[in-house]
Amino acid sequence: MRYLTRNNAFTPMITWVLDGAGLTLESDKGPTRTVPLAAVRAVRLEFAPTRPEQNRFRCRLELTSGERLEFFNRRYAGVYDFHDTSADYTAFVRALVAALPGHSPSCQFLAGTTDGVYVANLLVAGVLGAGLILAAGWLYLSGFAWLIVVKLVLLAACAPVLIRWITHNRPHTFPPEAIPSDLLPAPAGRRP
Repeated sequence: MRYLTRNNAFTPMITWVLDGAGLTLESDKGPTRTVPLAAVRAVRLEFAPTRPEQNRFRCRLELTSGERLEFFNRRYAGVYDFHDTSADYTAFVRALVAALPGHSPSCQFLAGTTDGVYVANLLVAGVLGAGLILAAGWLYLSGFAWLIVVKLVLLAACAPVLIRWITHNRPHTFPPEAIPSDLLPAPAGRRP
């Protein structure tokens, strides 16, 4: 099983190869590296949207050495230019998760963000929401009621991604044979 990806402008193209008891990372600008599957301490699957990539998912591997390796369901091609690799990403993640229990029995399978990141993001969203309400009140009292409509349109544009992030990234564990469907990209043409 192979998966080709490039995370960003500052990293090389990497081909991840799942073969037997190892995970080989073949770089287009550097030496090939093999990580034994037994060295994987945890796998974390997350919904990780950004402004230009609102359907981005991440698979992060935490190694026993403390090192973290990650890849996404898209390949960086240039500024604001990303190639969707969701089908290959999903197949590779499923194969990787299925292989890990046999080589790393104590491996944890984590869904969503860490508890701290989740709570911090909820607090920031709450503070921003309260700020929008206060701004709307001030605009109304100042005679700029039309700007409230502009703010509501902006909020309506951002709310779906925020709601998806909150529902998809609730921290929990999962059994390797039952990867949560909301932490894998939806098939082409469908959004969860």
